[in-house]
Amino acid sequence: MAAAAAAATTLVILPILVRSPSTTQAVPPGWLVALILAAPLSAYLVSRLRGIALSMALSLLAGLPQVPLMVLLSAAAIWLDVWRGHLLPGSGEEAMSYGIGTTVAFAVGILLLIAVAAGTRLGARPRGTKKRLRRPLAG
Repeated sequence: MAAAAAAATTLVILPILVRSPSTTQAVPPGWLVALILAAPLSAYLVSRLRGIALSMALSLLAGLPQVPLMVLLSAAAIWLDVWRGHLLPGSGEEAMSYGIGTTVAFAVGILLLIAVAAGTRLGARPRGTKKRLRRPLAG
């Protein structure tokens, strides 16, 4: 499950890594939605197909690779920007990009960790059980 969620996150981020920063300044909203939904949906589907119920701790462990993956992909994106010449090596802009980028990537990684854990837990529910609202007996 963890590998499927990490692969989904990586596949969503790859187009942003290969783009030129000079052509696109703002991230498209559809891409942000895909980034937030790809990993939890893949964890949900894998959990649903395997049918193995995981505890909350194991579900959190399944989502744990999202945090270092997001930090690594953020650092790779900044390194590519420096390598392409969009950021000057050793400049304050590069330092700020690494500092702010790492902080934001860590926060997004934590959000994805929680979302993957929730997707894993929801996907592991038995197929026949649905929560039904019961009406109180009229008295």
